[in-house]
Amino acid sequence: MWNDHSLRGGHGTYVTRRGVGRFVAVAFCLGLTHGAGLVALPQNAAVRSPTGVLRSARTIFIRSKSVYFKPSTLENSLLQQDEFRQWGLAVTREEAGADLVIEVGRKLFTTSFIYSVIDPTTRTVLAGGRVNSIGGTVEGKITHSFMKKLRAARLQPPGSPEK
Repeated sequence: MWNDHSLRGGHGTYVTRRGVGRFVAVAFCLGLTHGAGLVALPQNAAVRSPTGVLRSARTIFIRSKSVYFKPSTLENSLLQQDEFRQWGLAVTREEAGADLVIEVGRKLFTTSFIYSVIDPTTRTVLAGGRVNSIGGTVEGKITHSFMKKLRAARLQPPGSPEK
């Protein structure tokens, strides 16, 4: 039963004071890795350079973090780019199968939209930018900025130092 020499553990188990240190340490470690969203990465994930990921990407998923932005508008804008098609790139609606994720959000009470290009394998932000909706369409401006960054990565010779 319950007394001052034992502490109730999860699922009806009891932990004595002696075992509390180990219990807390394990719970803390599990809580840290689970709560922080840390994931075991593939062995080669650490050596993936941002330029290399941008260069080798084939599929792109678009995620909106704003009610003022619809992913389909950026999808359409990207698909109209000649280089996008020439490089064999495709837009996917399945985030799990994407090589890149473009996340678009809007700064509160402004006309500024922020976008980030993320490697979903490592959750590393590879590129990003800010565009304003005044004087043009947000998706057109994001497309122009993203394609410029993609072009720089793809035209840079493999093995050359990154900028």
